Formats: sequence, structure tokens, C-alpha cells
Amino acid sequence: MNRKVLLTFLLAAGAGMMAPGALSQSASPGDSGQMAAKLEETRALDDKRAAYEKRLAAMDIAELAKEMESDSSKGREPFNSAAYRQAVSRGEGVAADLKGQLVRPDRGTLIGLMALRKISPKEYQSLDPAFRLRVLVEALKNSKFFNTWGIPGLSWEDAANAIIAEGEAARPLLLPLLRDTRPAPVFGSEGATINREYHYRVCDYALALLDSIRQEKIELPTDPAERDRLIEREVNISQRRFKRSVALKQPAFWQTEAISKAVIGNGPAANRPDAILS
Repeated sequence: MNRKVLLTFLLAAGAGMMAPGALSQSASPGDSGQMAAKLEETRALDDKRAAYEKRLAAMDIAELAKEMESDSSKGREPFNSAAYRQAVSRGEGVAADLKGQLVRPDRGTLIGLMALRKISPKEYQSLDPAFRLRVLVEALKNSKFFNTWGIPGLSWEDAANAIIAEGEAARPLLLPLLRDTRPAPVFGSEGATINREYHYRVCDYALALLDSIRQEKIELPTDPAERDRLIEREVNISQRRFKRSVALKQPAFWQTEAISKAVIGNGPAANRPDAILS
């Protein structure tokens, strides 16, 4: 079949102009049945999605916040959350009410926090910085897939940019993650390719975020052992700052009231940054 005939064939098929039996010579009854079942499955999923989005549109902001909390707890990304999209679509007018719903300093609040940051930077900034940091870093630490954060050295998503925007205040919470060598996979074709090459870990995300906070553009090596050397460099930087603050009898760089609450919270002393600085 030459290209002109093939193009005519495809156009006719796309326009629904082909005769009912036109594909019978190339597709077996089994293939046709599987295709019909797949189309029906897709149609059912589309109907289910549309019905859910309709329910979301009828919800008040408190109900939407619950849906976003559920999505966050399941590890869903903000960009894959229909509740997030619905909240953002309502604009700044719902910001104060949404802010009032953000009370839990854990990963369940992440999507709601990101929605607030999107629709009203002013209301977002009015939240306690310690609260913002606890939510962000707890979500990072407890991620199973890391698409929410982006890919180190390539591109950051909104949640990672939110951590970076907190500046040096985020350092105390990121420091313990420099010792976390759990895998940090991302899904999708691009993510799978990068995973095969880099084998990113949680500590690599912490390292790249700290580099971004210092506004340093460091290309991460593909070899984890080479990245480990960069991690030790980062720890040494913090150790020097810690020792200098002690020698000068200055408060350690995390010992403001807000940051102490964020670092220590109600958890064990091992969560303190000096657990890896000493």
C-alpha cells in the first residue's frame, strides 16, 4: 500500500467513513472483542471521573479540604488531584476558608497547602513557617514515589520550590534526610529512564534541595558513590556552621522558636539536626 493510499485509509478510519467490514480482513473476532472491551472500560472510567468531578464542584471548601487530605495521604501528586484542581479553580476568594482547614502538620496537608500557595501567596505566607516546613518535609520524607517533587538537577515541581523558598530555615529539617538512603523512584517514561541512570535516593533529593537553597547549581553525578562525597561536603558545611555558632556563643542556626518547633516537634531527640552534626 503506497503512502497516498495509506493516508486516505487512515483519514477515512478517523472520520468513521469506513464500511463496517473494512477491517475484517486485518482484525480477528478476538481482537475486535478485546478492542470493544477496552473502549467500554475507558468509557466507564471517563464517566466515573466526570461524576466525581461533578461531586467536587458541589462541595464546600471544608469538604474539598478533606478530599485533598485523602489524596495527600494516598501519595497522590497535586497535579493529579481533581480536588486540588477544583480548589484552585475557585480562586483567592476561598483562600481564608481553606487556610482555616489546614491544621495537621503532616503529609496529609500537603495538597491543601499547595492549593493555598497557588491561589493566595499572601495567605500562604501568613501560616506559621514551622507548620509549612513540617508539612513539606514530612511529605518528602514519607513519599513512595517522588513525582510530587520533580527530578533533582532537571526540574522541580511546586512542592520542591516551596521548600526552597523557605531558605535556610529548611536546612535543619533536610539535614537528617542526608542519611536516608532509601530509593526515591519516579514513575513515567522519563522518570524510568532517569531512575535507571541515576538510582536516586531520598538523600539525593535533600542534597539537591540544599544546593538550590544556597542557589548553587551543582550537577549531580550518576554514580551514587560520587554523590555521597557531595553529601559529606554538605554535612561538613553544616558542622562548621554549628561549631562556629558554639564558639561564638550564638544560638545554633536552627534555634529560633519557630525552627525548634519544626525540627523537634513531639518526636525523639534523634530528629534534631545535631544528631548528624555531632
